[in-house]
Amino acid sequence: MTTFLLNFLYAVGIDKSTREPRRAVFFLLYYVIGFFVTFIVATMVLLCLEVYDFPFARNLIYRQLGEPVLFALEAVLF
Repeated sequence: MTTFLLNFLYAVGIDKSTREPRRAVFFLLYYVIGFFVTFIVATMVLLCLEVYDFPFARNLIYRQLGEPVLFALEAVLF
């Protein structure tokens, strides 16, 4: 199973004729993972501000995004 998965990832990520990574691989690694890490760090900073009794972070999120988005965000993280 592991060999099949590695062969599949290699076939998807590497162009057989030039033996170079496809542009989609760079896009996924650079932008998607970078966005996800930025999202997690920004959310953790806002949660830490709330832990230290700075309620403006929660009030800002409530006003800008609304209550359902905040609950979804907390559900994703925890």
